[in-house]
Amino acid sequence: MGQDAKEPTITVLGGTGHVGATYIEEFLAAGLRTRILARAPERSEKRFPRAEVVRGSMLDANDVARAMEGADAALLITPIGGNNDPGPELRAAASAIAAAAKARLPHLIYASQLLPRQPTGVAILDAKVEIEDRLAASGLAWSSLCIGCYMDEWLGMAPGLLRLGLLLNPLSKDRPFSFTCKQDVARVAITLVRQCRTLNGTLDVVEPTVRTLSDAAGRIGQVLGRKVVASGSWPLLPLMRAARGLLRRAKPILVSKIELGTYFDSHGYVGRTTQMAEVLPGFPVTSLDEYLRRAFKAAEPAR
Repeated sequence: MGQDAKEPTITVLGGTGHVGATYIEEFLAAGLRTRILARAPERSEKRFPRAEVVRGSMLDANDVARAMEGADAALLITPIGGNNDPGPELRAAASAIAAAAKARLPHLIYASQLLPRQPTGVAILDAKVEIEDRLAASGLAWSSLCIGCYMDEWLGMAPGLLRLGLLLNPLSKDRPFSFTCKQDVARVAITLVRQCRTLNGTLDVVEPTVRTLSDAAGRIGQVLGRKVVASGSWPLLPLMRAARGLLRRAKPILVSKIELGTYFDSHGYVGRTTQMAEVLPGFPVTSLDEYLRRAFKAAEPAR
């Protein structure tokens, strides 16, 4: 594998999607011995030749325990259920918790979200609250990394329109949001694993500044050298909500995401902005400005 045998080993569960791939890339770049559980290992082996790939399903506790054997930590990314169903996330978490106990895993790290503690009716949020409660009751050593709005996903929709001056996002341009650089989540996990440190609680991995989408559009405009405005939710979000009936069979996962977006549009999405500095003093949290400078460094100002 070409990695230092003294480096910690981390197992990644549910990491074959685009979010998990970013985490895996960061783990490998940092030199961690990285093990991936995958139902179709050939694709992961081709994409991540320096990683160890174990065949199995994250819904099978025996497969998961086998992937955890000898690891210093595991990162759990639970699969979003379609049609606002929390079941897939809860089943994946139950499997991981049982497997971690069986394998005597030193540290189970959960990729969670910023969560209200009261029920919302939104499966993506409510499932994660229940999973964190299960982790707290499990007796395992655990940490939950709570993620805000991913900068690349929230600010990278329709890049052609963005360069023409429109930040397309189907949510209110005036609601407050906390933003997260995807790579920071992996780097926090790396820091905890190397320090042999467990939080046994939650950590909001967000930049310290709360922003609206209008604010973000203004910052993008400064980097691009042209005026950029946020689209706002009308008519995008109402049209998406109206399409839910058609999507239930064709794209059930979009129904779950529309429910989440509706919640965001009404309530915003703000984390504890000082917690990173309190829990991990000195950790270089990526600001939105830093992310934008990197993302658009090759862009030429409008003439």
